Amino acid sequence: MVASPKGAGGSLSPRITGILAIVAIALGLFVYVNEIEGDMDRRAAEDEAAKIHSGFDATAIDSVSLVTLDGVSATFERRDGRWWVTSPVEARAEAAALDAIASALANMPREGTVGESADLNGFGLGAAATVVRFQVGGDEYGLRIGRSTPVGGHRYVARLGDGSVAGNTEVAYVASYRVNAFNRNLNDLRDRRLFAVESARVRRLRITWPQDGAGAESPGEPFVVELERGENGAWWVAAPIRAQADESMIRELLSNLIYLRASGFVDERTPAAAAALRQVEIEFDWTLDAEGPAEAIGLTAIGNESALEGRVRIGGLVPGGRIIEGPEGRWATIASERLDDFPKDLERYRFKRLAEFDLASARRLEFSFAAPVESESRVPLRVVATLEEAGWSSVDRLLDRDAISELVRLLSGLDADGVVAEEMGPNELAGVGLSPPRARINVEGGAEAGGPVVTLADLRLGRVDSDGRLLVQRGDRPQVFRLSAASAAGLPVSESAYLEYFEVDVSTDGSGEVAEGEGGSEPIDVDPLDGLDLGEG
Repeated sequence: MVASPKGAGGSLSPRITGILAIVAIALGLFVYVNEIEGDMDRRAAEDEAAKIHSGFDATAIDSVSLVTLDGVSATFERRDGRWWVTSPVEARAEAAALDAIASALANMPREGTVGESADLNGFGLGAAATVVRFQVGGDEYGLRIGRSTPVGGHRYVARLGDGSVAGNTEVAYVASYRVNAFNRNLNDLRDRRLFAVESARVRRLRITWPQDGAGAESPGEPFVVELERGENGAWWVAAPIRAQADESMIRELLSNLIYLRASGFVDERTPAAAAALRQVEIEFDWTLDAEGPAEAIGLTAIGNESALEGRVRIGGLVPGGRIIEGPEGRWATIASERLDDFPKDLERYRFKRLAEFDLASARRLEFSFAAPVESESRVPLRVVATLEEAGWSSVDRLLDRDAISELVRLLSGLDADGVVAEEMGPNELAGVGLSPPRARINVEGGAEAGGPVVTLADLRLGRVDSDGRLLVQRGDRPQVFRLSAASAAGLPVSESAYLEYFEVDVSTDGSGEVAEGEGGSEPIDVDPLDGLDLGEG
């Protein structure tokens, strides 16, 4: 009697179950290797066989020669992984454009084959063909590009030098877009970057411009601004004064400088181009941190300077734009309007932020005003407003909620127009209406409701100078700033201005109309600068 493989419960024994599992896994691997993976290999082989050129990838292409769309015979070489133009000039090439050309040559697939032909002229593959030559490991290759096919949106192509003993050449056709990479002007295949370096590596920046007329042929003593980045990463103005720099301004400046692109190239150094370059509009010299690679693009040695230093000069106008000399001493042109990206004003580089906070964090607002001169015995006005669900409100004042909200928005990112003084003594501060201040605005709040209360802004408003500019001081800084009349227009610079613009007249219904039965009077125009001394300070 044969023993049953099942146990008492009728199930397979663990030993047999394990054997079956191994068999199933082996069968799955066999199917994967022989069917799925084998199919993938077959497809890869078919794709490789369909290529016009096969046996190498794009990164193996060492050089490319072609006639550009503007009729220039140009040669490009890959050196240490970077593309260069070697003819008709020596210059950096546009990496993305040359990588696209290399990819098109290495990966271009046939859509079909016409057959072999000894007469290539009928396909536009004769003398009229676009010819692209390239090298892979010292071996020469080439591609002929002919005319479009009668239908289907394709182009005829053939390998250069590809022919049988009878002189016939295989004629194939490819999708038209496959040859678009070769349709470039020479300037489109040149690297338009004048320099490229991470802004975080810039340690010092020196900016120079002529003082007595931009672009003067014989300028006087140039104006120089020197900027330096401290150990904590903060930027400072080092010359002609020592002062904190405007961080956002410096970031924008470095971005504009680093990402500046040439609109054209000046390869012939004519006397006219040299004269235009002498008309210096602005010049930049910088020093990089020594950490990291020292050979950032565009920062190769200039004369006796190290690779950690660079210079660029922007000069006068030439055909095609404004001439510029890059860090490698090469000349190019940039769009004329790009000069506006580089301010020639010391004030633009100085720290002038009066207040900056997250608008949603403001929860308490306090105004205080000096008593008018004519009523010194009266208690100065002080108003406290808090942010409630319905908006800004005060216990004892009827506020214009929209006006208060707009004021807080203005204060959340308020910049001065300039700096009057780095510091003033007590008598000087009193003379300009800042000790005590004519008006004071304090904003408090925090990241979370109910959390710790912090001061978000503390502004002290003084008098208006002879040019109509308001003098302002931050509570945490000694500098005295100025605001133009336009910039100060939304601030409560006096008690009368506050009452006019930030409170609702109790004699009205809040809409500006006199409430029924309340009576009224003719409106009175109130000067927001009422009570302020407009004389010189």
